[in-house]
Amino acid sequence: MTISVPQLKIDVEPEFHLLSGALQPYLYRSARGTLVVQGHMAYPAVYTYPPKNVFPGVPATAISRDGGHTWELWKPAPDQGLGPTIEGAVLQMRNGATRIFAWIADGPSATGDYTGQMWDTTDEWRTVSGPTPCRIPLPQAKDGHDDGGKPYSGVTFHRTVLELPGGDLLATIYCWFKEDNIPSTYEPKMNRFRCILLRSGDQGQNWRYISTIAADAAVGQEGFDEPAMVRLSTGPRAGRLICVIRTGPRSDPLYQCHSDDEGQTWSTPRPLPLRGVDPDLVEMSAAAGEPGILALSFGWRVLTDPPAAEHGNYVAFSTDQGESWGYATHLPIEAHSGATRSTCYTGLREVEPGKLLVTFDIGWWGTPVRYIGRRFVRVSRV
Repeated sequence: MTISVPQLKIDVEPEFHLLSGALQPYLYRSARGTLVVQGHMAYPAVYTYPPKNVFPGVPATAISRDGGHTWELWKPAPDQGLGPTIEGAVLQMRNGATRIFAWIADGPSATGDYTGQMWDTTDEWRTVSGPTPCRIPLPQAKDGHDDGGKPYSGVTFHRTVLELPGGDLLATIYCWFKEDNIPSTYEPKMNRFRCILLRSGDQGQNWRYISTIAADAAVGQEGFDEPAMVRLSTGPRAGRLICVIRTGPRSDPLYQCHSDDEGQTWSTPRPLPLRGVDPDLVEMSAAAGEPGILALSFGWRVLTDPPAAEHGNYVAFSTDQGESWGYATHLPIEAHSGATRSTCYTGLREVEPGKLLVTFDIGWWGTPVRYIGRRFVRVSRV
């Protein structure tokens, strides 16, 4: 399938099956090209659920060392339990080591501290060491309930951890502050979220609160959650942080805001002409001095029965460093899969200049067909 539009030519390659039984992929790529995807497998029929902070499924991890063409399962060491359980917060630092942040930092303690878990790999994810604790003083935060009404007592590391030129780390988090008391429209136990920014000067061992990226109980059905952030590396806005955020479970618009002072202050969040859940965001490579194309993957849940044609996963693009978005490209569910739905979670990375790898899921919780698939999407300027 080829889509030709002004400025961009987008070629979508066929779907390939990646990981059976899993939903909701999170994707990481190292500087050497190692790709890691983690999804949620169904819980066993007999399983003791934790009393709080229940992950959507048992984590399953697959690795590719050939640019995403072939994949193999990866498992932690026998004494590491389930190993790192992530929502995409993985960073390769300048020293080459990769630091993995578990999805939730639990708390608060009596002094308002939250404690997270870090894992490390120095051999391209062949072995992983950890966990070791990291500390987040955040007395203004509080616990609550998740979208299923289950107790939820932490702050969530979601998608982005990045390293600034000076060596400090930034991380996007979603959580509740004490003043966040407006419930979502579909789960009265769950209050509407905010997205915040943390900063660390010691490679993630200790974090401090920098700013609220976005918070508004009147926006969407969930407030602001599931952020994805990039730091522009080229062009007239080099150094700008751009954050795209989910606001609801189905058809609420994605919102975007930006910061030009390393996250100290943020622009007013604005709705994008894109709807859906759990965006992922990358800046594509570019010729020297030119701005890179921004690519954004997301999923739009249009849950009619049967699902509407618009339901499913998308990639959209910005050629002006996030000022405008377009070229929304549907990645349709293949008829041969036997499925009609996706949870609409995606992962996105550039594997070669102009070549994107998109991971997505096919299926739904409790359905017989569920797997993570992948497509290559080639993007070129016209």
